[in-house]
Amino acid sequence: MNFTHNNHLQYYVSDRLYGTRQTAIEKFKVSVGSIDNDRYSSSNYNNELIRSAELISKDLGNDVVLFLSGGTDSEIVARSFVKLGLKPKCYTIKFKDDYNLSDVKEATELANDLNLQLEYIDFDVKDFLLSGEAIEFGKELQCSQLTYLMVYHSIRKIGAPSVMGGEVLLRRNVNTNPMSWYYCFREDEDASAMRFSLKYNLPLVNEFFSYTPELLLYYLEHSDILNLIQTQYNYKLTSVSSKNAILKKLCPDIRVRTKTHGFEQLTGFNYEASRELFRNIIPRLEPSLDGVNYNEVIDMLKGKYVSN
Repeated sequence: MNFTHNNHLQYYVSDRLYGTRQTAIEKFKVSVGSIDNDRYSSSNYNNELIRSAELISKDLGNDVVLFLSGGTDSEIVARSFVKLGLKPKCYTIKFKDDYNLSDVKEATELANDLNLQLEYIDFDVKDFLLSGEAIEFGKELQCSQLTYLMVYHSIRKIGAPSVMGGEVLLRRNVNTNPMSWYYCFREDEDASAMRFSLKYNLPLVNEFFSYTPELLLYYLEHSDILNLIQTQYNYKLTSVSSKNAILKKLCPDIRVRTKTHGFEQLTGFNYEASRELFRNIIPRLEPSLDGVNYNEVIDMLKGKYVSN
């Protein structure tokens, strides 16, 4: 089963590829593979977006469905498939009591613009947690992210190969070195997509923006990313606030939006949900960030990394 092209992006718990943690002392390790130098020198970010959509269609089949969140990431995923000439069926999750109404509106407008079929999944997010269903599901998958669990729950009902989108997240590790940045691949969040896919035998891509090593490297070497990691902005701890502006430069046709999120209307609830879910996963004693140091991931992608 392919989670990225040729499964170049991998994680291990101890020596178990795409494994589930059994004890607190096991190491979590991430590797990203390497680029094809000839392809990288002759392609670009937008070509790799379309190539990723094409590879996913081949890897997962033409009945693949897309989850639209209403945000920039899912828009770029959808546009990449459309530019390829494909019109996959799309889904968006609609919270009970309209907590994410603005997100649903963005997803609807995008689907209309791109002439994509969109279905709504009505979801009672409070009941999902308070009934205990989310906690049991999260414990089973060792996942602490409620939004991921909602999508996994929906994919199980749909029963189709799916694309969630994902993003390339960079985070600054101020606890060890204020200039140390990581490409984040989180054990109890991002990696849970692979565990879900294997457990339920449902192909799922949650790393569209890392689907090929070339696509990942084009983003990581963007001038704005380089400026971010080379300049110590004390108010910049992650790439989140810079992401949309960078993606707008890379993909000028995307919509301009002020992204909201349904959980912003449920701030207290989301905090309690995260605490409950985290309480039921096996913690890791190792205090480092999940993922790979920025300089190491660049060396990996360029085939220059030598492990200690």
